[in-house]
Parts: sequence; C-alpha cells; structure tokens
Amino acid sequence: MKWEYKIVHINALKWNKTGLPNDINIKFDELGEEEWELVKIEPKLDGGFILFGIGVCTHTVAYTAFFKRAKN
Repeated sequence: MKWEYKIVHINALKWNKTGLPNDINIKFDELGEEEWELVKIEPKLDGGFILFGIGVCTHTVAYTAFFKRAKN
C-alpha cells in the first residue's frame, strides 16, 4: 500500500486551556472526513530559561501535525 502525507502547522499563540487553538477540532474533523489519519503531533517550543536553578522552562508557540492516508 502506498501512502500520501500532509503536514499542518498550528499556531498556538491563540489558545485555550488545552493549549490548542479553539478551532483545531474543526480542522482535524475536516481532515478526518477526507480520510487523513493523524500520525503524530509535535510542539515547537520557544523561550528557555532556568527556573529557580532546577530546570529549563519553555512555552509552546506552535504545533506540527503529521497526517497520512492511503494513496488512490
């Protein structure tokens, strides 16, 4: 079976308490209806500073979502 792939970049600067944009479920539902399957999602981190000497603190500014579907 052959696959085709799609990469979607998601801006996380306009986010809700889940850390994702409010309309992300609508976009993912649309892709699902087109038979795209979410394979992986990765955060893009920004910042980075030492917090009280115990570790690095960063924040998520975007996500990259990877989809695949069977090629016709």
